[in-house]
Amino acid sequence: MGLNPRSSQRAERTDGRSMITTIMFGLLFVGWVGEWPLKIDIELYNGHWRSFFVVFAPLFAPVPGISLFPWQILLIAIAPFCLANSGARRHARELDRALFVSIGCIAIAFLWGLIHGGSPYFAYYQIWRFLAALLIGYMLMSLMRTERDLGTLAKVVVFAALIRATLCIYYFWTHIYGQVYPPPEYVTSHDDSMLFVTATLIVSVWACLKGGRGPWIVAALVLPYVLYAIVLNTRRIAWVELGLSLPLIYVLIGPGPLRSRINKWALRIAPVAVIYLVAGLGSNSGVFAPVHALLTTGSNYDPSSLTRQEEARNLLHTLVDLGNPIFGTGLGVPYDKAESYWSNYDAGWVLTLYTPHNAILGLAAFTGLVGIIGIWGVVPVGAYLAARGYWGSKDLVPRAAAMVALGSLAAYSVHCYGDIGFQSFPVSLMFGAALGTAGKVAAWSEALPATRTALAGGGGARRAAEPPRANGNAEVTQPGYAPTSRRPGRPLPR
Repeated sequence: MGLNPRSSQRAERTDGRSMITTIMFGLLFVGWVGEWPLKIDIELYNGHWRSFFVVFAPLFAPVPGISLFPWQILLIAIAPFCLANSGARRHARELDRALFVSIGCIAIAFLWGLIHGGSPYFAYYQIWRFLAALLIGYMLMSLMRTERDLGTLAKVVVFAALIRATLCIYYFWTHIYGQVYPPPEYVTSHDDSMLFVTATLIVSVWACLKGGRGPWIVAALVLPYVLYAIVLNTRRIAWVELGLSLPLIYVLIGPGPLRSRINKWALRIAPVAVIYLVAGLGSNSGVFAPVHALLTTGSNYDPSSLTRQEEARNLLHTLVDLGNPIFGTGLGVPYDKAESYWSNYDAGWVLTLYTPHNAILGLAAFTGLVGIIGIWGVVPVGAYLAARGYWGSKDLVPRAAAMVALGSLAAYSVHCYGDIGFQSFPVSLMFGAALGTAGKVAAWSEALPATRTALAGGGGARRAAEPPRANGNAEVTQPGYAPTSRRPGRPLPR
């Protein structure tokens, strides 16, 4: 879509959210809070309970004869409407190419596995959630028109996280505490970790960027509630995801007033943090869950970590001794379990050899360099676009969205490395939302300099030479982007 003085002022339609966009947000919300039928998902609440949200279970029950469930069918049904409008919506070209390359490499790995005796069913199970995430990312780039859509997506994530946190807290205090001993390894499921982490990032980033009483009150109410749910759910990977995401966002911020404020508060909190860390070394209380997560991750004494290490050795053995360095063993082919002391799973877990906990190393074993570069390459491309969108954007919402997208992609990488992220449905939905957000914000930021040039050329030399306003908050109309008004005179945080 070319830019000229006339087209530069003609934005994407912003007169309201389309029905397809609303349906898309609804599907994401249901994907995060909906509870699957017990016979399909025996891990949620350890298979002992279901909440009101089991009302969505029919959407996740396979339709006889086609092995798809209604949620998937709805996503596929609205996909043509998104793809038909993709040419009129701003896309990040780099992400479009990365998505197409990833899909092409998946097809190659699928065929390579079939040639070497792989199972089409297990190959489909290995990769369909990742494919759904890629489709969601592309569709969101086509559907989101303004920063209002970004704000709605953020609210959907936070609302879903609050619902899951409430169910986690309720189930623990009514069904576990004082009634089940020893307590289960988790309360809701492994999959809620990334939802909790992303909601934490959203409210934290918005409070820091926006400032003011309202955002900080929301953060003060939401953060303790969600973090308490993380503590009760006892999934240490959630703390590792936060531990990687927050420093990465800090690096993205760059020098400026915002980083200076963060540094100032960090110095004030540092003595309390040191005391907390030291106290956590000698306590098993859930209050010190972040300390326990950092101490036991990768430990040579923790059974869970030893299981992961043994699994990693089996995957490396499969790749080096049995697979092809370029194409791996192929999708649908199980990895060879040469060691099974710690990872001696129940014989009924037939998917274990196709869905290792370390999904990234599993991708290397199953698909070789084709997978690590071609399939997984969409993740670093998305992170790069999120960073570029942050630095190229001038308004608060796109900048906040870019920061959250970068943190979510880091959290997704951690989840895939440690906890079967490829086969997690809610985690894959969050990955798709992060990709779509990163690509859209990057596309908007790319349009901004070109729009300035077009407007300057149409307005004559005098307009082109006008200096920016003192507060640096001049509004610019972008194709495909309608900025939100800000109070004049308030400097934009960096």
